[in-house]
Amino acid sequence: MSKDFLAQVSKSMGMRVAVAGLTFAMAVVVARAFGGDRGLYGEYAIAISTMNLLAVLAKLGFDTTSLRFLAQYRARGETSLLRGFDTTARRLTLLTSLGMSLLMVCGTLLLRERLSDGVFWCLLVAAGLLPVVVGIQLREAGLLAFGRVMTGQTNGVLTPLLLITFVIAIPFLTGERLSPPVVILLQFVSALATFAFVAWSGRRTLATVDDIEQPEVRTVEWMHVAAPILLVQFLNLMQNQSGTVLCGALLDKEAAGLFSAVARVAGVLFLGLQAINTIAAPTISSLYHSGQKAELERFVKTCALASGGFALVFLVVMLPLGRIVLGIFGAQFVDGYVPMVVMIVGLSLAAAAGPVTQFLLMTGHQWDCIKVFSVNVAVCLMAAWFVIPRYGVLGAASIAAFARLSSYVAMVLVVKHRHGIWCIAGLPSSSAIDVPVSVEPVPQQRMAA
Repeated sequence: MSKDFLAQVSKSMGMRVAVAGLTFAMAVVVARAFGGDRGLYGEYAIAISTMNLLAVLAKLGFDTTSLRFLAQYRARGETSLLRGFDTTARRLTLLTSLGMSLLMVCGTLLLRERLSDGVFWCLLVAAGLLPVVVGIQLREAGLLAFGRVMTGQTNGVLTPLLLITFVIAIPFLTGERLSPPVVILLQFVSALATFAFVAWSGRRTLATVDDIEQPEVRTVEWMHVAAPILLVQFLNLMQNQSGTVLCGALLDKEAAGLFSAVARVAGVLFLGLQAINTIAAPTISSLYHSGQKAELERFVKTCALASGGFALVFLVVMLPLGRIVLGIFGAQFVDGYVPMVVMIVGLSLAAAAGPVTQFLLMTGHQWDCIKVFSVNVAVCLMAAWFVIPRYGVLGAASIAAFARLSSYVAMVLVVKHRHGIWCIAGLPSSSAIDVPVSVEPVPQQRMAA
């Protein structure tokens, strides 16, 4: 399994690198299309950010839940439930995404007098993009649950590649500069093409599963699991992306910009962990629900070893080269070297725990994640009011590092308590799971408790 796992991680890592590169290139090309005008780029960014926020709510947590249930039903051969879950998830998220799109349109119309023309039209066009984005992400999660690592990350490659092509080609052919609403419209066209490909890939993948005349549906049970997962996603977002806002609110915009650059550089560290999480979630679900506990422990320790190793290499590289990398953002950003090192050290230690969040989500302990993240977010937000004004960006970086590290330590202890498994490579195995044992399937209601 280790060789196959490392091969999948290599593929996923390659996709992550491609996605990161294309996403960055897309941002640069879009900004250049506006002539480097920060105001025009701001109109585009406000609309896309608003759409992405509502898209998270519209997915209802079914993207991550798909990784768990589809892998579980596939491992058990429960075709009726697999078909029922897939159909239910698509129908519910279609309804909620259309509802969020309508809400976005209504909100934009209500705020018409307070919005500039550019922001107004950008928001309206982005509202149409929202259901397409949700549909893509849900189908990609289904592909990942079936082990389709490459096609399960199509959106991060195909959409920016098409948009870059459109944004470069159209002004060249017409001689006219593109406006922000037109760029979002081109992004909508690119997303539609991506959705068509992902939906086709999903149909081909599901064709390998026997068709069922009357799929089994357990909507309440699935929602009981998906709702807390959605809350986990929100709290995780708060924990990981509030630093820039806090620096802007408690210090100034220059501090917010410096912290944003520091966080962007340090965030590359989790490229390895994200690549592992992409394939780890369905594998964890499959091993857990088939009772292969010894194999499950070996797998999560392999994940932890891979992510910890990547983090160590990144730390060693960034210690001598950190100032050079920050200098790419501009000479003023070199001052962020010490906060960057603090953040990277904290994130490196956290990476040694591997996909511990996914482990809890895939084994029915999402409420444990919620408790950990809730306490963590509350403590760190309170600390920020005292630490950031006194220590500036260094204080914000220290809080960010502590938030990630403390939450991972807490979840490692929860996994040990719940399952008798140490997620960290090198720690002794539990004698209770040295030999694989068949376990009675755990009812979903009890697993979600």
